[in-house]
Amino acid sequence: MRPTPATALSCLLAGMLLACGSPPPPAAEGALGDLRFTEGFANEPIIQASGAAYLRIENRGALPDTLLEASSPAARGAMFHGGAMAHLMVLPIPAGGELRLEPGGTHIMFEDFSEMPRAGDSLAVTLRFARAGSVTLELPIRVYGTP
Repeated sequence: MRPTPATALSCLLAGMLLACGSPPPPAAEGALGDLRFTEGFANEPIIQASGAAYLRIENRGALPDTLLEASSPAARGAMFHGGAMAHLMVLPIPAGGELRLEPGGTHIMFEDFSEMPRAGDSLAVTLRFARAGSVTLELPIRVYGTP
């Protein structure tokens, strides 16, 4: 049995869709002076008491910078956590280098959300740096455990 042109076209389109794969999950991007922000997102918290946020910060400048503070109007407080949930006061970003805030590693931990963030929403996060100043990013909320 020989395929009809419509069947062949359908197979070709289906193959193209499979080859493309699924789109990447939503992520925030932005810039502030020499700093570039990519891969920004927050997980949907499991409990209202805390939730984590992640992003990549690239310093394209000739001088180092330091992330001093993170905040969100949706949470009472925020802190930086390193490996094994160790509390970190500040996060340095070397000149020409980067800082990666990732699941299982260094991240921003928000405390006591006024309302539980839900997947599909966004979380306004303000980051304050020693040199560059402040920037607010809208981090998309992903289902917990989504890559």
